[in-house]
Formats: sequence, C-alpha cells, structure tokens
Amino acid sequence: MLSATRKFTERQLRRREDILIAAREMIADRGYDGVNMRDLAANSGVTPKTLYHQFESKENLLKIAVEDKFRTIYESIDGAKIQKGVDRLFYVIEAVAESIQENEAYAHALAPFLGVQSNDSSFTKIRENTYQRALKQIADEGELVEWIDIKVLNNIICRQISSIFQSWRLGQIPLTSWSDTVKLDVCLTLASVTTGTTHKQITETAQNMLAKLNYQGSFSHHDLVGPCEKFGYK
Repeated sequence: MLSATRKFTERQLRRREDILIAAREMIADRGYDGVNMRDLAANSGVTPKTLYHQFESKENLLKIAVEDKFRTIYESIDGAKIQKGVDRLFYVIEAVAESIQENEAYAHALAPFLGVQSNDSSFTKIRENTYQRALKQIADEGELVEWIDIKVLNNIICRQISSIFQSWRLGQIPLTSWSDTVKLDVCLTLASVTTGTTHKQITETAQNMLAKLNYQGSFSHHDLVGPCEKFGYK
C-alpha cells in the first residue's frame, strides 16, 4: 500500500488522474485481465517505471481505478433523499443493480476486492455505510426490533449481497435477476426483526420476489413473522 503520508505535486496529481482515466478506459475495453502495464503506460503518456512509482503494482493501480468509479456511484446513491427507510433500502439495491448493468466490466474488476472485507478499503466502508444508512433510518422510524444491533445486521446483509454478487460473476445467476435475488435474501433476513409498515412491506416484497423468481411454494405473511412475535414484538 502507498504510504498515507506520501505527498504528490500538482503535476503528479494530474498525471495520476490521467493514468486512472486511461486504466478505466482499458478495463471497459478489455476487461480487468486484459490490462497490461506496458500498454497502459503508452496510453497514459508515461513510462512503465512511472506507473510502478506512483502505484507500486498493477493490482493496486486497477483497484484504485475501479474503486474510484464505484465510490462516485455509491456517493450519488447515498445522497438520494428518500422518506422511508425500507424504500431507501430497495432504492439502493435497485440503483446498485443498474450501475452493475451499465458498468459490467468494472463490476467484474471489482469482484476480487469484494471477496475480502478489508478494513483498508475505503470503498468497502462507503458501500457498507450506504446500506447501514437505510437500516438506521428504519430503526429511527421505530420499526426495527430493539434487541438487534444495526452494525451486526448490516454486516450480515452486506455478506449476503457480496455472495450474490460473486454468484453473478461466476455465471450462477443472470444479471437480470440480481436485484430480485438480493431483495429476496434481504427481505427474508429482515422479516423477523422489523415491525409495523416496514415489516408488512418487507413480507409483501419477499412474496413478490418468490413468485417472480419462480421459487416453488410461497410464504404467507405469518410464515415470515418468524421469531418477531415470539419475542413479543408486533
């Protein structure tokens, strides 16, 4: 990793951004594995030595290029003004699915970094915070059971989403089903820890996703209540 204390001159910063732009263009054109440092140096107007001096390795350079792309996307998603927490959660899922469809080459490039939850990844933190903001909004509305820890719940949901993301990358689920699959998994997780209108919307969405994805059988509203009522929550 580059030292956090390392300083760049204005000229170096401009050159660095030019390199990242060229890297993103090559990823979109060739895919992650199709990028090589010699061609990237030529497209950026620098020498391979400069690339290694600024980024230390190809992996680190491409990681920064891809993270920058998706960081901008997540910041835009996070900034949306949405009244209800559950609607924010569904909006995040749908917006992320749309961004994957529009930036499929970048999404494939990002997949290896999502496989490991690294504390050093600023992108991972932005991604987790985007989902956690929706969960906190549900809690602030008084529709999340009191005993649940939001951070733990968010961690579970993010792991589920990462697993579905990797399944898409491996060709196990089509991209057209990604959003619906994520919604189903998230709704089944939240069904037993939400209350009120959020719980009703969660269970209805789970039922709709089950039908849409052609799952055999279905859950009724009472089937999805789970331990919620057992613990005395309505």
